[in-house]
Amino acid sequence: MSSSARKSDRGPFLGSLLRLASQFMTDELTRWIASSGFEDLQPAHSAAIQPLWGMQEGARITTLARAARITKQSMSALVSDLEKAGYVERVDDPDDARAIRVRLTPRGRAYGRAVRAFARSIEAEWAERVGRHRIAELRETLELLRRTVFLAEGKTS
Repeated sequence: MSSSARKSDRGPFLGSLLRLASQFMTDELTRWIASSGFEDLQPAHSAAIQPLWGMQEGARITTLARAARITKQSMSALVSDLEKAGYVERVDDPDDARAIRVRLTPRGRAYGRAVRAFARSIEAEWAERVGRHRIAELRETLELLRRTVFLAEGKTS
């Protein structure tokens, strides 16, 4: 066995490292939410709020479910929670009178701005620890994977 093969078997694989980073971010998000003024949310609600951020006109439940890679039933439950708490609203779909779209309310937009600022602060903290260029390269690499692999395979938006 070559020394490069042995070295690659040491430590966690990329998937594990990505999972650890995601778990860390979720833990930090949970702590932040508890003191943010948005205590009625859970990190799981991000599955609906995040894709809506870039969709001013809103989106159908099926579109949100596909983006989050969860079932329509699970997304419907998240949207119902968010609607009761005033973060989203259901509106008529202008393209199909039988359909409904979900869109962020002003409270949902306020949360979106606040949580994005929180995420930027975590990224800035990481950049201080490991270097801004490394975080920039990591972001570029993950964005490249998103465009060329995940989107190409229809796995996420």
